[in-house]
Amino acid sequence: MSTFNIIQLGLILILFAFLIYYVWSIFFGKNYQPLIWKQKAKQNLISKELIKIEGKYKDKDRFFNFWFQVERLRESKIEGSFAELGVYKGDSAAVLHAMDPSREFHLFDTFEGFQQKDLENETGKAATYTTHNFADTSIDRVKQKLTSNKYYFHQGYFPETTKGINNVGFALVNMDVDLYNPTKAGLEYFFPRLSEGGVIIVHDYNPDWLGIMKAVDDFANTIPTPIVPLTDTDSSVMLFKPKGF
Repeated sequence: MSTFNIIQLGLILILFAFLIYYVWSIFFGKNYQPLIWKQKAKQNLISKELIKIEGKYKDKDRFFNFWFQVERLRESKIEGSFAELGVYKGDSAAVLHAMDPSREFHLFDTFEGFQQKDLENETGKAATYTTHNFADTSIDRVKQKLTSNKYYFHQGYFPETTKGINNVGFALVNMDVDLYNPTKAGLEYFFPRLSEGGVIIVHDYNPDWLGIMKAVDDFANTIPTPIVPLTDTDSSVMLFKPKGF
């Protein structure tokens, strides 16, 4: 083999090695992780449970936005409970609780799927839904998954299920209810009860879910802070409670 052929073969092997590294980094690498997360992980400031959850969580943008908000609330000493409207099987509630296990966490859901009265005027993708969608869950199954004594379950039609907790303040509320009526009701209930600096995160703010977009847009016109869009898969948005409001 000539020197030229050896050089050619060497270049091909180098390019092949770079290609393998590139493909590996896309599917298995950690380049997507924020630097502050990596630093805190090295300093053992992130629990092993949360590191394990992060590895399995598909929507990395959504995960790290949750984490940044929870860290901000903790570092700024913003008081209040966590809440979730639209719990389904408890996956996102488990993530948020792992990020701050010290917070009381109020969970609101029918745990039986949608109510017919909330489906009647929907458009877009939500117009295809029936009462059978998201009904493949139950409060007992979710309780088996979410076992911490920090969880408080509120089963039934929202906001009727808020009776008895109207004095509770909230630091973070995650809303994932797909429809106009519960989104509107959630914003109207939770925002006045947010701590200053608290945040509501609304999932599915995109043209497939026109009811959600209308509910958020209408409510946002009544408060002095803008909607903050996110880059997660389903286009979540955040609404913050300003000081003095």
